[in-house]
Amino acid sequence: MHAFSGQKLEQIPAHVPPELVYDYDSSRDPRMLEDPHARMRSLLLEAPPIFFSPHNGGHWFVTRKQAIVDITMNPEVYSNSLFHAAESPAGEGEHAAPQPGFLMLPISTDPPQHTAYRAPLNQPLAAKSVAALETAIRTMTNELIDNVLDAGRCNFLSDIAEPLPVTLFMQLAGMPTNRLAEFRALATQATSATVDHATREQIFKRIAGILTESIKLRQEKREDDLISRLLDANIHGRKPTFQEMLGYSITLFLGGLDTVVNALSFGVRHLARDQALQAKLRADPSLLPGAVEELLRLYGVACPPRRVTRDVVLHGVQLKQGDALLLLLPAANYDDAAFPNPEQFTLGRTEQHMTFNAGPHRCVGLNLARLEMKVFYQEWLKRIPPFRLDPQAPPRFTGGFNLAVTSLPLVWA
Repeated sequence: MHAFSGQKLEQIPAHVPPELVYDYDSSRDPRMLEDPHARMRSLLLEAPPIFFSPHNGGHWFVTRKQAIVDITMNPEVYSNSLFHAAESPAGEGEHAAPQPGFLMLPISTDPPQHTAYRAPLNQPLAAKSVAALETAIRTMTNELIDNVLDAGRCNFLSDIAEPLPVTLFMQLAGMPTNRLAEFRALATQATSATVDHATREQIFKRIAGILTESIKLRQEKREDDLISRLLDANIHGRKPTFQEMLGYSITLFLGGLDTVVNALSFGVRHLARDQALQAKLRADPSLLPGAVEELLRLYGVACPPRRVTRDVVLHGVQLKQGDALLLLLPAANYDDAAFPNPEQFTLGRTEQHMTFNAGPHRCVGLNLARLEMKVFYQEWLKRIPPFRLDPQAPPRFTGGFNLAVTSLPLVWA
């Protein structure tokens, strides 16, 4: 179905041909809420490769890997820097701002500014640097397993997936770890597609207020954490301003409190539905790094926005200056042109998946995410008996700018 139902035609911009209009609401689509990644795959099969939906203000969706790579490698035309100042059109949830002129750093900038703002994060989040966290990740994982092992069941999201990466990241960043539930709720609301503009602005003000306390503490006394490092960073020959520190801190706050939580949850759901794969990975843990990559491919999370800075033709589609795009990274991972038999779990794939994006904005935290997932699966599969989804309580999901799990009950013998 390429025609859009229930909307007047004049709501479609004049430059959008009818055959490129497809009825998809990224927040409320019932098929997405039932199974987000099955819906991503269906978009490749049913919708044009680049399609327009009038929902949520109206914007383009891009579902194919090569088109997304072309967009991300051309930030002059497809900009991330136009999503700021508490703007709230379509797809900018994690780019909204608590006050005019506020920028989330480095993601709300484009090269060359982005390069300068990202540089201070590269070394502390490099593979060699985060490797020092492995023991802490393993200890924390086992403590969480201790809490649920004898019960024979858990809600994986709230019992494991939220506390593990969130607590770890907050320690790494230098944020207080005793307000986990509050912070996670704020992060979830901040990136929700269904929160109205005024509410979102208030949420970001609350987050900014919390982080202001952390920054001020580190201004008085440096610690071994990211906020302390950033305070002494060199940005164009100077140290970051307080506003820039807030921009960094909010990006870290949202990045650390959302992406790995959902990647872990979707991956564990996959294993809960595939007992043979569970057994295979238990028998040979050396397969886990490859398994993590394939689970990351099958279950991408983020759908980042871009804004078109000038009229341009993208893969045969006419885009106009000001058009908004959502890059459906989870859909691109099911692109037949890029991944043979994309719906199958296949160890040893050599193609690079799109879960961490591509180009200058490729996820700066990917090394930490991979390490957390590898260590988690090592300990979980070693200690938890064969587990499955709770037949009495199916998983629940939500969509929007990030595909997310909202509940994942598991049971084991």
